[in-house]
Amino acid sequence: MATRKPPAEPLLVVLGSTGTGKSDLAVELATRFRGEIINTDAMQLYNGLPIITNKIPLAEQRGIPHHLLGHISLADQPWQVEEFKREATKVMADIRRRGNLPILVGGTHYYVNSLLFTDVILDDVEIDENKTFPVLNESTEVLLEELRKCDPVMADRWHPNDRRKILRSLEIYLHTGRPASELYAEQRKRKAEAANDQPWEKLLFWVYSDRSVLCDRLDERVDKMVHAGLLDEVRELAGLKRSRLAQGESLDMSKGIWQSIGYRQLEPYIDAVEQGHEPARLEELKAAGVEDVKTATRRYANSQTRWIRLKMMRLLQEQGPSATENLYLLDSTNPSQFRGDVVEPAAQLTEQFLRGDPRPTAMDLSERAREILSTAGELPPQETQCRRTCELCNTVHLTEQAWNRHIKGTAHRRVAKKKKKLALVPIEEPAQAEADASSPPSSPNVASLFS
Repeated sequence: MATRKPPAEPLLVVLGSTGTGKSDLAVELATRFRGEIINTDAMQLYNGLPIITNKIPLAEQRGIPHHLLGHISLADQPWQVEEFKREATKVMADIRRRGNLPILVGGTHYYVNSLLFTDVILDDVEIDENKTFPVLNESTEVLLEELRKCDPVMADRWHPNDRRKILRSLEIYLHTGRPASELYAEQRKRKAEAANDQPWEKLLFWVYSDRSVLCDRLDERVDKMVHAGLLDEVRELAGLKRSRLAQGESLDMSKGIWQSIGYRQLEPYIDAVEQGHEPARLEELKAAGVEDVKTATRRYANSQTRWIRLKMMRLLQEQGPSATENLYLLDSTNPSQFRGDVVEPAAQLTEQFLRGDPRPTAMDLSERAREILSTAGELPPQETQCRRTCELCNTVHLTEQAWNRHIKGTAHRRVAKKKKKLALVPIEEPAQAEADASSPPSSPNVASLFS
C-alpha cells in the first residue's frame, strides 16, 4: 500500500463474532498505543450482570479505560442508535483531547455502523421531538400493517417480529412524508457519487475463527459461564421482572437486558425451582436451557460473521478503495498462536497506520486472509422467499431454506417431542407442515435475506 500522511483523527475498530478474542486484542493494542476502549455492545451497556452480558473482567482490562461499559441501569430502555452515536462521539472527542487513541470493540452492528459511516442511519432525516404519532405505540403487528400501506418495500424487507427496524421505517415516513426505501436509495446514490480514494482514517481488524472450532469454543464458554454463576444472574433478572410487574410496570421483553442470551433460555428452569418441581424435572429443564443457550450463542456468532462478510464489506466498498484496504483479517482459530497470528500483526499494522507508513495489502497478510476476503461481500446463493410460521415454536421464517433448517433443527425437534409427549397438540410431519403453510412463496427479494 502506498505511503500516506499520518491520520489526523485515527480510529481503531476491532470486529469479529463473539468468542474470537476481540476484547483481548483491543486491550493489547491499547496498552501499546495509548488507547482507550469504547464498548459497542448493547448488552454490555447495562450495569451489573457481568456473566450474562459477557463483560471483560476487571483484571483483564489491565488498567485500560473502558467507556460505555456498565453505563446504564438495568431498568433503562436500550439506547437507540442515534443516542449511542451521540454519546460515543463525545467520548471519542474526549479521548483525542487527551492525546490518546480511541478503539471501538463490540458486536452490536448498527452501533458500529453509526460511527464508521456517515449517512448510514439517514443522519439528514430530522425527527421532530414535538411531533407525536400514537400509532408508534401500537403492537408490532399493527406497525407492520401501517408500514405496508406507506412503504411496502421496507415492510417486505423486515422480519415481522423486528419491532426496532419496522418502527424506524415507519417513523421516517411519518416525520418526512417520504418512504424510507426512497431515502435509502438516494443515500446509496450519494455514496456512489462521492466515493473516491480519499484517505480513510479508520483501521479495522476482523478477528476470525473457523466456525467448527469456534462452535466448540463457545459451547465450552457457556459451560464455564454456568459454573461461574450464570444461573444466579438469571435468577436476579427474574426477580427484577417480578418486582417491576408487581409495581404495575409494563415490560417489553423484546427489548433491553431481557434480550441477553441466557435469560429467556434459562428462565423456565428458574421458575420451576421457585415452584418446587421434582429434581428430575429440574435437571431436565436445566439441561435443555443450557443447550438452548449454546444454540443461541452459536447462531449469534454466525450472524455476526455474516454481517461482516456481507454488509460491512459492501459498506466499505461504497467508501472507495481507501476504505476496503483498511480492513485486515486476523486468524484466531488457534488460541495457542493468538499472539503470533493476531496480536503482533495487528500491532505492526497499527504502528504503520499511525505513522502513515506503507502497509501490506489486506489480501497479502496471510493465506487465510486471502481466502476469506476474496469472497467477502459476495451474495450467497439466492434463497426462495416465503413467510412460514411454526406454531409449535412461535417463530416466523422468511425463506424456504430457513424454514427447512428450522424444522430439522434440535430446538424444533425437542419442542415437537415435548408437545407430543404431553399430547397438547397434534404433531405433523415436516413435509405436511410445509404443505399447510399459509403463504405461498413469492418472488425472491434479495434485500430481505440479509436484514
